[in-house]
Amino acid sequence: MKYLLSLMLSALTLFGSDADGEKYQKVPLTVPVDFSKKGTVYETDFQAPWNIWGPLVGFYIFAGIDWDTSSSEEYKINGYIFRGHPQKITPYFKVKITLTPLGWASNDVTVWTRLIPNTDFVSEDSKKEFKDGEKIELVVSAPLYGGGYGKTLMIADLQRLRNYHVRVESLEDVELPKGVSINFHINRYDTKH
Repeated sequence: MKYLLSLMLSALTLFGSDADGEKYQKVPLTVPVDFSKKGTVYETDFQAPWNIWGPLVGFYIFAGIDWDTSSSEEYKINGYIFRGHPQKITPYFKVKITLTPLGWASNDVTVWTRLIPNTDFVSEDSKKEFKDGEKIELVVSAPLYGGGYGKTLMIADLQRLRNYHVRVESLEDVELPKGVSINFHINRYDTKH
């Protein structure tokens, strides 16, 4: 009986328990944050969805105008944000994203910063591996126009550790069309198996 109890406690420590949920935001998570202003910072502790092989988690900036109030001009702007603007140079969100493991399990993390255009597949040429406690920090640029409403900052293979701290800082100002709102979003990207 003692052995079974210690085994259960070890598993809870390794994979996290619901008691941890009080300290950590649950994924999926969407928060309004205006990354169009230089110096804007958002940070939180979050708990990734559990997966025996470790989850893939996506970090995004969502841009758009609320569809409920869209005029024809707002509808056009949403189209530009989704598909691209044919006559303008595209402004980019430039952010620094830092991911910190909160625990003692494997802290080897693989990240991708781009998807293959018009797919949900990661671009292998954007792959970076962080090993042995190396600081997980990237500077990423994401276009305001084109590439859909969700601008991919990073897809991370979080191994078997569930609890992380993320910090995102805007490094440049971006001029937004009137009415465009910005959200930061964390979600399960896919399962590995």
